[in-house]
Formats: sequence, C-alpha cells, structure tokens
Amino acid sequence: MSGDTILLVAVVAVALFFDLLNGFHDGCNAVSTVIYTGALKPRVAIGLSAIFNFIGPLVLSVGVAKTIAGIIDASDANAHLVIAALLGACVWEILTWLWALPMSSSHALVGGLLGAGVAALGTGGIHWNKVIVVFAALLISPFLGIITGYLMMRLSRLFFSKTRMSMARADRFYKHLQIISSSWVSFSHGSNDATKVMGIIVIFLAAQHGLGVQDYLDKGDYFFGLPLWVILSCAAAMALGTFLSVKSFRLIRTLGERITKLHPINGFSAETGGAVIIQVASLLGLPVSTTHVVTSAVTGTGLASKLGAVSWKVFRAIMLAWVVTLPFCAIVAAIFYYLLDLVM
Repeated sequence: MSGDTILLVAVVAVALFFDLLNGFHDGCNAVSTVIYTGALKPRVAIGLSAIFNFIGPLVLSVGVAKTIAGIIDASDANAHLVIAALLGACVWEILTWLWALPMSSSHALVGGLLGAGVAALGTGGIHWNKVIVVFAALLISPFLGIITGYLMMRLSRLFFSKTRMSMARADRFYKHLQIISSSWVSFSHGSNDATKVMGIIVIFLAAQHGLGVQDYLDKGDYFFGLPLWVILSCAAAMALGTFLSVKSFRLIRTLGERITKLHPINGFSAETGGAVIIQVASLLGLPVSTTHVVTSAVTGTGLASKLGAVSWKVFRAIMLAWVVTLPFCAIVAAIFYYLLDLVM
C-alpha cells in the first residue's frame, strides 16, 4: 500500500469517526421531543431518525460540503492539517457528551479547520470570505430557530383553539404529526451535517492532486458534484451514529426535559420550525448547527407560553458551551497539528 493510500485511509477513518460521533451526539435533536411527548417509543424514534439521516444527503445537493471545503486553501493542505482539524472537533464532541450538553458540531468542525489551517498555512491559507459566510449562518440561525419555534407554536395553538379540540384529542393529533416533523428534522440534519464531513474529505482529495477544491471537483463527473463513495460513506456513518444514540439518554434528557415542559403541540412546533430553517440552509449551501436551531426552536415554543416556561439556567449553560466551542476546538486542533508534524 502506497504512502498516499495510507494517508487517505487515515483521513477517511478519522472523518467517519467524527461523523459517527456527530450522529451519536446529535441524534437527540430529532428524537428528544418525540420521545418525551410519547409520540414514539425510543427505539422506534431513533431507528426512524437513522434512516432519514442516511437519506438526507442522498436526496439533496451537497452545497454545504463545498462551502466547508472552501474554507481552506486545499492546494497547500496535507493529511496532518485535516486529521488535526477533525481530532480537535472529536475531543469537544466527547467532552460535551460527558457533560450532557448539546453542542454545535458545525462550530467544532469550523474551529478545528481554522486552528489547524492557521497552524499549517498561516492566515493566508484561510479563505476568510468563506469563513464570514459560515459565521453569519451559524450566528443568525439560532435566532431564526427561536422565531420559527415561537411562530409555529402560536399557529398550532390558534388551530387548536379554532377547532375546539379537547386536550386529549389535541395530544393524539399532534403526536401523529410529530412522527412527520421528527422525520423531517432527521432528514434535514443528514442533508446538512453529513455533508460537512464530505467537505473535509474533499479537502484532502484535492490536496493530493495539488488542486483547489473547485478545480478538483471540476475535473470529475461526480454524483451531485462529489465522489459517490464519499457521499455514501458519510451518510452511512451519520446514520450508524444516530442509531447508536439509543444507548444514551444523556442529551435526550437535556432537550426533552430541562429546557421547557413539552407537550405534543410543543414538540411538533419546535421540530417543524427547526426543520424549515435547516432545510433552507442546506438548499442554500449554508452550514448551520442543527443543535443550535432545534434547541432554539424548543426555547421559542416555551416563549410562546411565557418567559417563565423556559429554564434559562439550562439555556445559559448550553449557550456557554456554544461560545467556548470554536476557540477550544481551534486551540486543540492546532496542538494536534504540531504533534502530528513532529511524529509523522
């Protein structure tokens, strides 16, 4: 096996490990509300989520992958840079899982790329225009999540009052709708998050040919613009990680119990509002944090009742984790890069 092949295997292995961690960590985003409102049993909900996480990146275009891949000047990148970026993000994924805090895999990945990229290439190796676009999407999307969650909750309650349903009938009605809305969140999660890891792999594939990402992609006649094996492997790793999240209810409890009291109407409103934002972002090629958006949408449904319906202590803890994510991952990724440069 040639040295280039070994490096490619190493990069893909670490990338798929991060993808699996992402699915394991973020599996709660789509299923926490549907489980805690009693719409679906845990194993059924997570199994359904895994299926739609796999389908998402196969159905929609992979514009998000190209956006992430465009952050770094791939023509000067190497395996150390890509592996270090992924390891920096993996460390944060594991730590926040241990702390039972929902976190942004997007922030972690971008932080890792920036830290390893600056360490390897200097500031000139970063395409800052792409970074600004990514930051704008990551910053704006949580506020849109709160707004859509709030609006969907108000509309759902208006429908509830106009139809004069009993509470028991309304619970049954929205539980059925939650199966659809939960599946939509999973579909949109796969279409956005799995494609980010595809972008990381493409950075290395382009680097092996000494090309920029767009030049590399223009040379091949690829399915949706990327090698098919990259799409399938990343989609499968995301789905497997999501399925394995049935073994842990740490993060599911945080979203399902601790932010606000959930009823089926809240769950449907939060999932629908969050899915709309994530889906639009995927179609525009913008990476967003599914965790940001869904958590914000859950908060928005609580705000539709009253300010006191939201546990602001828990929300502040989650926000603090989000603020720390990018600089932490950047620093850890830079350290990993220097260590890998010494030993490899």
